[in-house]
Amino acid sequence: MTHAEKVPGVYFVAQGVASVLVHEYADGDYLLQDIAELFALGESQQDGSLIVRQHELRPLKVRADAESFDHEEGFIEMCLDIWRFGSEKEEESLRFISAE
Repeated sequence: MTHAEKVPGVYFVAQGVASVLVHEYADGDYLLQDIAELFALGESQQDGSLIVRQHELRPLKVRADAESFDHEEGFIEMCLDIWRFGSEKEEESLRFISAE
């Protein structure tokens, strides 16, 4: 699948592994990088990706649940999708990219 064929959303990427759709963007004004900006979780990279470490997954879920009425529904769903996906992985660091 080429970049042009990708569904707009958030993808997990790992070396040697094709990118996996984690969250399909919903209507609204939110981006992957909002996690780092609004929740101070994850590490924004110069290539536009976001690195989320395993120890940040639980706080991500807690913040998304606690602040669900303070942010767009799509943003909260994106956070919860990343939490669900990351909770099933063993990697210490997970890299996510946004395809629009």
